[in-house]
This record gives sequence, C-alpha cells and structure tokens, in this order.
Amino acid sequence: MTARAASLILCATLAAAPSFGQKTEPAAETAFFEADPLVITAPRLKLKPTAVLDPAVNATLLRLLQQRQNARPDSQVLLDASVGNLGKLSTATGYKLRIRYTELGFLLTEGLAGVTDLSLSSELEQTARNGTNVQTRAAAMVALAYTRDQRYLGLFQQALLDANVTVRLGALESLIILGGPAVQFQLANASRQETSAVAQVYAAAGSWRMGDIFGREALVRLGQHQDWLVRSMAVRYLGELGGADEYRRLLQWLSTESHQAVRAELCSSLLNIQRNAGVK
Repeated sequence: MTARAASLILCATLAAAPSFGQKTEPAAETAFFEADPLVITAPRLKLKPTAVLDPAVNATLLRLLQQRQNARPDSQVLLDASVGNLGKLSTATGYKLRIRYTELGFLLTEGLAGVTDLSLSSELEQTARNGTNVQTRAAAMVALAYTRDQRYLGLFQQALLDANVTVRLGALESLIILGGPAVQFQLANASRQETSAVAQVYAAAGSWRMGDIFGREALVRLGQHQDWLVRSMAVRYLGELGGADEYRRLLQWLSTESHQAVRAELCSSLLNIQRNAGVK
C-alpha cells in the first residue's frame, strides 16, 4: 500500500469538516510530546526519598560519563553484529532500540536524569560546558534538567548559542524539561531566530505548550516551510496541541500538500485533534 493510499484511508472518517467552536489554547498537556521518538523514564526520580542507592550505580555511571565526554564517534560500533541486527528491525520499536543501543548518551541520560549526588552533578555540568562529544554534552544537559534546579538555566541559555545543532537542540529539550517563567522567552526567541528549522519547530511547540500563543503562530508558519521534514514536524505538533482552528487549517493543507509523508502526518494529526480536543 502506498503512503498516499494510506493517508486516504486514515482520513476516511474526516471527509467532511465538522462544525467547531473557536479554540486557540493548546489541548490538555501530556508528560511528553508524542512525536518525541524516545522518552527518558528517569528511574531515580521514582525512588522513594528514603531509598538508599547502591554506590556501584553512581560510580559506574560516573566512569562511563568521564570516558564518554570527550570520545570521538566510533565507526567500529556500526560494524558490531548486534548493531547490524538492530538495523534490520524496520519497525517503530526497532528504530527506538537502535537509537537506544547505538548512542550511549541516551542510556547515560536515563541513568543520570535528576541526579543530586554532588560528584555526579558536578561532572555532568563540566561535561555540558566543556565536553567535546556533542551527543554527550546534550545528554548531560538533559540529565541536569530533570533536577528542575533553576541554577542550570544559565548553562542551557549559553548552550543555545553553540555552533553545533545537537548541542542547541539538547539545550532546548533541557529548557522544556526545566520549565519556569524564564524558559518561555528563550523558547519563543529560538522559534524565530534558531538557524535550524527543525530546532525552530521544537522550540515553537515547547513555547505553545507552555501557554505562549506565538508558539502556535510559529508552528503555522513552519507548517508551510519548503522542507517537507519541517512541515511534517510542525503538522505533528499542531495535531498534538491544537483544537478546532488547527483542525480546519490542517484539513485545508491536506487538499494542497503533495508530499506523501506530510499527507500521512496531516491525517494522523487530524485524528489526534479529534481525540485530544474532543471534537466531533
């Protein structure tokens, strides 16, 4: 079945535009954007306050972080037989597993997220500021963000100016996790001035999710971008956060969009709005 045929099937229940009331506020919040490919579970945040963590856990994570913070990309990883097997799993779960086990930064983030141990948090901050491995720098920032400690706000703000887009995207993700009144301005600014259109989309979605209507306007603008990937991302977040107005707009875009992936994403977003906003 072609993507075009699939998109038509997905839209079978949406053939006629429903009659809605006006809605410009984002739909009810969820813990994470559904479009995020992986979700950090931050297991240490779920421990009881009285829980005693085995010293071996933090010691191991600290050593792994120190070994990784300045490591160069390892081409040998791609030759590993197990990684090769993961590459053959062309399902959503397969792709998630490949990301999880080919980039140690993800596992470090999950293990270190929300850490309060002084030696670990200091090492994370050092890595986020001065590490040469960009994936590990981004992972360190996200791990620190889960502490919800506003003293890291300046670190994330500074990282938004980094020349590497991976670091900047890590900073945006960290700001969204950190939250707080000062974050909204940073996200709104990034949605307009960030040089990466993909990062603009992510910032705009985070901004709207925090209640800034200009984030929604940025998503609408990016939903008409010349790059189909940017359009798809913007459409996805409009579907996650939108309501009646966004439904009508996406349905209008569906009639003119030519790229198959974007058309399929449009249909999914229309269905998401019906589910999340309760439109009929």
